[in-house]
Amino acid sequence: MFGSYRRRRRRRIAVGVGFVALLVAGGGGWYLWPRAKQASAGEHGAARASEALVSRADSATDRAAVKPGKPEGATVRTDDVKLVADEQVVIPAKPGAVKETANDRTLSAPRLGAAAGAEPDEPQTTPGDPTATRASSDTRTGNRAIEDARRLLDTGEVIEARHQLNALLKSALSETENGEVRALLTRIADDTILGRRSVPNDPLVDTYTVQPGDVLLNIGRNYDLPYEILMLINGIPDATKIRQDQKLKVLRGPFHAKIYKSKFRLDVYLQDVYVRSYRVGLGTENGTPEGVWKVKTRLENPTYYPPASATDKRIIPPDDPNNPLGKRWIGLEGVEGDAIGHDGYGIHGTIEPESIGKAVSLGCIRMHSEDVAFLYMLLAPGRSTVTILP
Repeated sequence: MFGSYRRRRRRRIAVGVGFVALLVAGGGGWYLWPRAKQASAGEHGAARASEALVSRADSATDRAAVKPGKPEGATVRTDDVKLVADEQVVIPAKPGAVKETANDRTLSAPRLGAAAGAEPDEPQTTPGDPTATRASSDTRTGNRAIEDARRLLDTGEVIEARHQLNALLKSALSETENGEVRALLTRIADDTILGRRSVPNDPLVDTYTVQPGDVLLNIGRNYDLPYEILMLINGIPDATKIRQDQKLKVLRGPFHAKIYKSKFRLDVYLQDVYVRSYRVGLGTENGTPEGVWKVKTRLENPTYYPPASATDKRIIPPDDPNNPLGKRWIGLEGVEGDAIGHDGYGIHGTIEPESIGKAVSLGCIRMHSEDVAFLYMLLAPGRSTVTILP
């Protein structure tokens, strides 16, 4: 009997020790377990919301002819849905530290230039190039106003040169003169806007001091910018590793885009100041409606859902080499002109780079992969616009 009592006592002690160990390992159990469940529910909810957002092909784009197996369209989730999922797993900031969400991937400047769709008379450069303020275009038309701006650059009057060149874009220029002006403005933008250097008294640039509890996501929102561009221009490889009192270069956004259909060219602006150009592919049979579009969503690795007109009805998952949308989707919503009422259109990458510069899509705007990846970092949902012109 005494042996039986000792065995029962040992079992009680073992159970008690196990329970205490469970509490210690779980950090209190009653606090951590419900929190983990909440984060999981938020992620699953975002996934369900994402799956429910299907971009619809417009009847006008349904008329377009495409190669079987290469249809256009997308299922997208909004940035808002993505951010909700992120914000539910934010780690509270410790005193003297700043934490952001799980978006901690390393960002680097994509290669810009001929491979990025630049026209022959545009500079071949990377943001932050120390030679970026030099007059870079080999083409010199002899236009007196352009030469005056070049002299300002040579004497270090970068902001005044940018102001004069940007005003020239709105004047009557030949195609060659226009290309020369855009080439000079691109060089200036790569240094003063997209580079890490700040020029004194630049109205497009500000300095922000990180406050306790700040996250790049919210800092970017305050300046109408995606947080990714702040990572790039400040050389921040990890969004969770900004620190209190750190000085950040910030831009006074938002960025916008203008697309000239007859030239298959997309121009990027910060506010109303020209930044650079990219080549694009457009809709066949004038299938890309003109007017003003609002940037509605952004999505990395989109799932492709074929429109009603597509011959191939397969749903193509992210990272599939046959996904015609590439790695980035920037969803658009028509708000002015012929674009009003249109939805389901977007700017995206392509697995057919030879289609850039042609009218072959079902209405969406195609870009080279590295170009759309960079544009993705500039255009802010709800703040940026895309204007499509003849």
